[in-house]
Amino acid sequence: MMRKLLILLAAISLVSCSNKEKAPDYVIPYNDMVNILVEIHITDGLLTSNKVRRKLAKNDTTNFYNAILNNYDYSRKDFDTSLYYYSKNINQYDLIYEEVLNRLSEIESTLKEKGGEYSDKE
Repeated sequence: MMRKLLILLAAISLVSCSNKEKAPDYVIPYNDMVNILVEIHITDGLLTSNKVRRKLAKNDTTNFYNAILNNYDYSRKDFDTSLYYYSKNINQYDLIYEEVLNRLSEIESTLKEKGGEYSDKE
């Protein structure tokens, strides 16, 4: 009985610990989605800077996001569809954002180490 219980628990843990479930073909894959979201968040951060915002004020910010998506050969529709899919599959979405936050933290640490902390002062 104990052996069966241990096997059952091991099987449950393997299934529950699976990091990346296979998404349908119409959904942007995990790694691309992480990369795209990292770039979008960096872009958002740059656009909140007074210096950058003044220089780019004439541009529509959706153009920046579309450029990021085009760089990965995806459309805005692909991205929106994927966001919808991942929002309905919250465990996968959580894993994606956990990786996004890890990468953004690594980038921030690297910038600080190199003395490249950005200042928004005039």
